[in-house]
Amino acid sequence: MTVPKKRLIFVLKAGVSIIVLTLIIANVDWNGVAKILKSANYLLLCLAMVLNIVERAELTLKWNLLIWARGIKVSFINLFFINFIGAFWGLFLPSSLGTDVVRGYYLVKSNSEKSVSISSVFVDRILGIFSLMLLGVIAVFLAGDLVSKINIKFYVLFTFVAIVIIFYFFQKEKTVYLINKLINKLKLKKISEVITNLHLSILEYKKYPKTLILSFIISVAVQITRVLTYYFIALSFNIHIPIFYFLLFIPIIMLIIMIPISIGGLGVREGTFIAFFALVGIAMNDSVVVSFTSSFINTLISALGGLIFLFYNSSHNKIEHKVEKSPVLENKINK
Repeated sequence: MTVPKKRLIFVLKAGVSIIVLTLIIANVDWNGVAKILKSANYLLLCLAMVLNIVERAELTLKWNLLIWARGIKVSFINLFFINFIGAFWGLFLPSSLGTDVVRGYYLVKSNSEKSVSISSVFVDRILGIFSLMLLGVIAVFLAGDLVSKINIKFYVLFTFVAIVIIFYFFQKEKTVYLINKLINKLKLKKISEVITNLHLSILEYKKYPKTLILSFIISVAVQITRVLTYYFIALSFNIHIPIFYFLLFIPIIMLIIMIPISIGGLGVREGTFIAFFALVGIAMNDSVVVSFTSSFINTLISALGGLIFLFYNSSHNKIEHKVEKSPVLENKINK
């Protein structure tokens, strides 16, 4: 009996997470960790939790801008709830993309236009990746010899260039029809129509450059807020690490955990955090406390989405939408 491919991939990802976490647990001085935890400044920890919520509010604002640009009128609080529900289900899904699927589902369920709803989630994700890549590239140049020890500069720059090239061809209208032809050759007409409509809907955002620029700026603000969250968590345990190192390493760590080799980045996030901060002389115990506390806070606040899920009723949160389609793209797709 053959093991289904999806199940096998899930098992492999779970294996990576378990192995990395086991190595960390086996090598940590838990008595030392306990002493650090006892020294916690709860006021600073509360501030870190507030910053986590601020980050979610920034993400909601960015998504709201993208939706409003396409003529979908949705209240900030409604979208904020949808983001929280997505974060809650993301705790149980094997990939960070699972959160995006849930967000798109709830936006569509709220009587929104399907292609616009899903494309807004895609554009939101793309802007997030580009903001991470930008900060990551800046970080590797500022770090100098620090990152040369692990030869990460080449990989970050290579990834950045590769993503820019992919994006260049992705935003070309000719690419839409090339992909359409390739899929049609496989006799998957329905899938071809879905992908083509979604791709064209994403390209509609080219008509709103100001919205894209503002959304990108908010994406950068999201990354900075995340860095501040880690920084205040460290301070709360009397761990004094220059904020520069957080600005340097966190974007790179976020990029690494997006690689689908573990369950939601579990284990890989903690392992890379320990490895990077060890480069600047931070003890493993300190890194473990900061990393695991950050994960705990994120999980705790995301769990609030479960309460929202229980009481949220999309039928009572109807979204007004008036989607304007591009005549140029419509004419091309009908040819």
